[in-house]
Amino acid sequence: MASPFDDVMKASVPLGFGDVTASVGDHIGHFYRGSDQMFNVLGPYVAEGLRRGERCVVISSPDTADQLREWLKELGLNADDACKEGQLFLHPGLATQSDMRALVSRVEAESRDEGYKFVRWAGDAGWALAGKTSVCEMLRWEALYDKVSGDWQILALCQFDLTQFGGDVVMDALRSHPLCIMGDVLIPNPFHVSPDKLLQELSERD
Repeated sequence: MASPFDDVMKASVPLGFGDVTASVGDHIGHFYRGSDQMFNVLGPYVAEGLRRGERCVVISSPDTADQLREWLKELGLNADDACKEGQLFLHPGLATQSDMRALVSRVEAESRDEGYKFVRWAGDAGWALAGKTSVCEMLRWEALYDKVSGDWQILALCQFDLTQFGGDVVMDALRSHPLCIMGDVLIPNPFHVSPDKLLQELSERD
C-alpha cells in the first residue's frame, strides 16, 4: 500500500512566516540574536505544522521547550495536548551524532507508519550547551545530517544564537546548511560546502 510519503519529496511547504516556503528534504539554517528573533521563526514554524496536521519535532534545551509551550499557548495551541497525541515531539537531544541519526531514523519511520506525509523538524543548537553533547559533536551531527538528509522525508530548520557561539562555530554551522533564512526570505547559502569536506575538517581538529 502506498504511503503518503511516497510522493511528498520536494513538495512546497509554508514555513509559517511571511510568504516563505521550502521543500521537503531542505536543510535550513537560521542565525539569530536573542530569544525574540528565535521565536519569530521557530514559533510560527511549529504553529504552522500543528495547524496543518504535520508531525513536528523540536530538539532544544528544556528552557526553550518551555518557552515554546508558552508561545504556542498564546496562539491558542496546546503543546501538552499535541505531545500526548504524538503530533508534537519535544526532545533535549542526544550525546553523539550516531545516536541522533538513530533518533531521526526512528521518528521518521514511525511517522511513515502513522500516516504523516513528512516530519517538520526543528533544532536549536542551544541543546549542545545544556550538557547533552559537545559543540564539536553538534557540528559533526549537522554535517552528517547534511550528508544523509536525502534518506528521510524531513523538512529541517536548525537555529543558532549568535550571542552563544563564537565565530568559528558559527562559520562551521553556516557551512553545513544549503539554505539560510534572512529576515523573511529563504536564500541559497553561498558558504555551504560538501558535508564530506566539513566532516573531514572536523575530524582533523580532534
